[in-house]
Amino acid sequence: MKNTSYTSSLIDVLLDPINIIFVIIIFILGFIDYKTGKDLKSQIVSVGVLGTFVGIFIGLQAFNPEDITNSVNDILVGLKTAFFTSIVGMSVSTILSVKETLRSKIENE
Repeated sequence: MKNTSYTSSLIDVLLDPINIIFVIIIFILGFIDYKTGKDLKSQIVSVGVLGTFVGIFIGLQAFNPEDITNSVNDILVGLKTAFFTSIVGMSVSTILSVKETLRSKIENE
């Protein structure tokens, strides 16, 4: 049986406007890196890390230390953004690095 709460949670993360903005920026930088050969991998990771800080910041805005139980959900929503943007940034950077390494090996053979 399919876990619908997990699926809806993943869809919520994917459709979060902040995540969409960061993913678009990461993919644009990745496309520029791929097409031009400019090394933008560190900028891609930096955008992912910036998304991490933005997500944590968003989560902390609604945090109430006097009502921790009811504040946990808001922090978790921010952490979803935080980790998602980092995962996307690191993944795109890693894929570009592997592509560059393979291309270099093929050219040297």
